Amino acid sequence: MRIGYLIDLHKGGYDQPMPTPQDAHDTMDQMIEEGIIAERAGFHSIQIPDRHGRTECYFPGPEQILTILARETDKVAIGTFTLISTLIHPMKTAEEFAVIDNLSEGRLYTTLSRGFHPGYWMQFGVPREHMLGRFQEAIKVWNLAFEGERFDFDGKYWQVEQGLLAPQPYQEGGWPIWGGGNAVPAAIRRSADYGECWTCDPFPLMKSVWEEQVGTYRERAEELGKKPYVVLMRDGWVADTFEDAAREFGSHFVEEMRFYYRQGIFTHHPDFQSEQDITAERAGPHLIMGTPQQCIEQLEMYHEDFGVDYFTLRFRMPTGPSMEAAAEQIQRFGEEVVQPIHKKYPAPDHPAIPAACRW
Repeated sequence: MRIGYLIDLHKGGYDQPMPTPQDAHDTMDQMIEEGIIAERAGFHSIQIPDRHGRTECYFPGPEQILTILARETDKVAIGTFTLISTLIHPMKTAEEFAVIDNLSEGRLYTTLSRGFHPGYWMQFGVPREHMLGRFQEAIKVWNLAFEGERFDFDGKYWQVEQGLLAPQPYQEGGWPIWGGGNAVPAAIRRSADYGECWTCDPFPLMKSVWEEQVGTYRERAEELGKKPYVVLMRDGWVADTFEDAAREFGSHFVEEMRFYYRQGIFTHHPDFQSEQDITAERAGPHLIMGTPQQCIEQLEMYHEDFGVDYFTLRFRMPTGPSMEAAAEQIQRFGEEVVQPIHKKYPAPDHPAIPAACRW
């Protein structure tokens, strides 16, 4: 079992005024520093989401900050969680990630998804129809690019004429790809087809629904001769008491989850049938939150009862806590939760993890 940290690229309330140049500079610098602190604190990976077209977004897309972190870190795996691969031509993203993989000496992986936010596609003038076909063709282009020869690709959505990916990835055959679909059974099943693992978002889980979802993934992976590997994202906060953690972090989590509730996410959960149902107290069992021992016990529960192999942790929502508080939290959570767990459990040995990062 290993634990990574996700740097959220948002800061501030939704639809806030446009950041000033100085605010943009300072916030970008603090986000980069979060990754450096996470490595120093013992996290296994740094993960970056894909954000666009919002005034609260300070790094549009994961490629630029990952390029910086490839130079600023030495040991941690670095990757996307997720890359919306339907927005930009796959040869362009292949070039950008090949640079990152080489700069990091083979520590890159990419979680891929087709996306769900129509505003992102609108921003780039991408038609909202046939996103699955666009997504599947992008993966085909990457696989051809990883072969190291010039190639043509005449797809319905993407075309390549005498394309060549140069330089080639540092990792022979390309970096690990993680599956990013968790909304419907077909997307979960596809994660096994193109990816080395299945990832799940930080929404409240019901054990019965989870067993059905993870069973769909595991069955398909085993059909393909792959060893299943399950990644779960959780939000959380460590403090001296559970009450302190709920006070410092809970209100920000509630605001974020209410936003996603309005998008129609996790409405199947019986505990959350209205926005008013989403409170820090009700959400608590679905978070990694409390004292260090409580956080360790929660992570181990997901590992043992849900079969989770890898965790992605997030400590900061758009509305807060502050960047300064998040930096302190990364350090404390790393020292008091992550390091004890990493000492207890063996290093990962799985194709989902870059070979350079199997520690």
